[in-house]
Amino acid sequence: MSVFTPITTAEARAFIAPYRVGEIIDFQNIAAGVENSNFFVTTTEGRYVLTIFEKIPRLDLDFYMGLMLHLHGNDVACAAPLATKDKTVIRELKGKPAALVTRLSGNDIAHPTTHDCHAVGVALSRMHAVAQTFHLEMPNWRGLAWWRSYAIELRKHLSVIENAQIAAEIVHQEHFDQLDLPRGVIHGDLFRDNILWDDHGSHHTPQMIDFYFACNEQLLFDVAVTANDWCLDFSAYPEARLHTANARALLSGYASVRAFTDTEIAAWPQMLRGAALRTWLGRLGYHHFPRDSELTHPKDHPFSARLLHFHATHESDNRALMPTQS
Repeated sequence: MSVFTPITTAEARAFIAPYRVGEIIDFQNIAAGVENSNFFVTTTEGRYVLTIFEKIPRLDLDFYMGLMLHLHGNDVACAAPLATKDKTVIRELKGKPAALVTRLSGNDIAHPTTHDCHAVGVALSRMHAVAQTFHLEMPNWRGLAWWRSYAIELRKHLSVIENAQIAAEIVHQEHFDQLDLPRGVIHGDLFRDNILWDDHGSHHTPQMIDFYFACNEQLLFDVAVTANDWCLDFSAYPEARLHTANARALLSGYASVRAFTDTEIAAWPQMLRGAALRTWLGRLGYHHFPRDSELTHPKDHPFSARLLHFHATHESDNRALMPTQS
């Protein structure tokens, strides 16, 4: 993570006071994430995450905060923002919008099992279902139009081979926005570090955090973004490929709540490629356009390129991962 806006304990104490959550007894930087400045705040009444939003426009935050409250209020296990006595959720800190959100118990999982992946698929599908009744909208600002524009911005920093691979994939994805697939609100960034597990026993509940890539998009794209992180075959590293059993488990878990349509099954290989491209472009940006910060957490952008190549050369294998329709 990068803490772009450091704050003192005294500044945190003044910020949280209107939320009426007690007195601070511990305050720490969080070494995770790459978009916002985050801090753990432990008080006499509970544990919270204080987030300073570095780039998200103030008006967009109403969508993210509202979505989290909607999901939490409909029994989706996720973090939820707090409000002050006068019902204010977003306040200002160091001249930037900031919020206080519940800190979930549990930890992330570095090497998930098939059981974990199935549970993640179920949780993601449930989130998609509940979000159908959330009525605010947010366009996908990291969709096809961004892929095209950001590829141009990166071009002079990349090798001939990298530019050629990106250009070829963008051509392959040129009809991405016209695919006739089910749509709704997606999480957009459900990587392993954005799920915390309440325990590793009988409940083993995945709890979602970090909804700041959420938007309205094709639901299958969210499944692909998730699978590209949760279903990697770590035994193959540094090669990039999917773990067949874990991918099937995640997809079957998702389909146990909402079955995939025939058009989604046909589009699955393209979605995996599109999701890998988006992640690769983002990680190239973090690498070539670094921002000043107290903490850094480098991303393995060459691995994303290798994953995109894997998907482009294994489309039939990837399509075969989908659950068969009954």
